[in-house]
Amino acid sequence: MQKTTAALILALLISATGSLKAQMATSATATPALLLAFTGKAQSSEALLTWTMEGQTNCKWFVIERSGDTGGYDSIGVVIGINNGNTNDFTFSDDHMLKGNNYYRLRQVDMDGVLRYSKILTLTNSESNGKMAIYPNPAIAVLNFNVSSPAAEQVIVQVYNLSGIVLMTTQQQLSAGSNQQSLAISGLKSGNYILKVSGRTGSSRYVQPFVKIM
Repeated sequence: MQKTTAALILALLISATGSLKAQMATSATATPALLLAFTGKAQSSEALLTWTMEGQTNCKWFVIERSGDTGGYDSIGVVIGINNGNTNDFTFSDDHMLKGNNYYRLRQVDMDGVLRYSKILTLTNSESNGKMAIYPNPAIAVLNFNVSSPAAEQVIVQVYNLSGIVLMTTQQQLSAGSNQQSLAISGLKSGNYILKVSGRTGSSRYVQPFVKIM
């Protein structure tokens, strides 16, 4: 009985050792793929995400995850991995962005179940920014405008003539929420102009015509 038990224990030890060696060999040969780039751009309410992988041989798929300003990530799509060991480009289009800021990340799922996350990419749905209110219009010396911003940010304020030539450029700081800003326009001649307010990262963009008199 003791000999049988000893033999069984020895057999289990040999089996476990062989399994461990196999796992070590697999770990030694499997090199994690490199995420070379993860970028995106927003056009109105559509976001196009692109990323580049190098040396990919063990990827099952990428899960695209998205969050809004209220937090909490949801899975919005899956892209199958390409395991040829080369450098490969991937794309994903989000046709229905959330209002305001959209936060994207990639969850790479390997064949062996290992998970890896990318950096977080922030894009803004420009269709949700709303309109800019300006007053008085016509204006004489000072033009006031109201804009909303999803977060504190620095914006570029520009005045164009109707030929598209930039006549004035300045920078102003917005706080999160509604903002009332002013712009001195006494140096402009009487006529029709366009006021443009844009975020430095493209997060906000407002365009509104106005009239300068006297």
